[in-house]
Amino acid sequence: MVWIVFGLALLISLAALAYVVWPLFRPGPTTLVVEDDRLVDLLARKDATMVAIKELEFDFRVGKLDEEDYRRLDERLRSQAIAYLKQIEALTPAAAGLDDTLEAEIARRRTVQKRPPVAQGADIEADLEAEIKRRRKVAAPVKGSTVTAQPASHTRYCTNCGTAVAPNHKFCANCGAVLDTAVASSQESGLAS
Repeated sequence: MVWIVFGLALLISLAALAYVVWPLFRPGPTTLVVEDDRLVDLLARKDATMVAIKELEFDFRVGKLDEEDYRRLDERLRSQAIAYLKQIEALTPAAAGLDDTLEAEIARRRTVQKRPPVAQGADIEADLEAEIKRRRKVAAPVKGSTVTAQPASHTRYCTNCGTAVAPNHKFCANCGAVLDTAVASSQESGLAS
């Protein structure tokens, strides 16, 4: 019995070791992480220059510098910042188009539901009343009965977008509008009687 347990433990250990070591021997391109020291240095210098420009503007507004010194120093710092930006763009030409590519991919994946055009004037009220009647589907009262007409289903609708919502929902799943709880409780009490 002990030998079986020992053999199973050895087998499980070898399987775990093979699982961990397998990616090292798997063929494929290796990923090399190369940190571009020159790019990091240029970015740090650009950031320091931008901070210096902000500090120079603050000193001028406070009154520590006169206008002539401010203009001279500001021109020098801004030309340094522009030079750093040009050097950064020269080192990373491929990164310049990444924003456009990313925005195009986001736009491709976005799905926007097209809403029908809004009617004008009295057509809106007529369309709204027809839609309300269609969605309520109220049954006609039976002759001699004291029971009032009840909705055919327990489904509620969002007052903002008209999407069907479950009776226990507090927010519309389509537009996120807060659902009217007073209407829901009166519907539930009407259905219970």
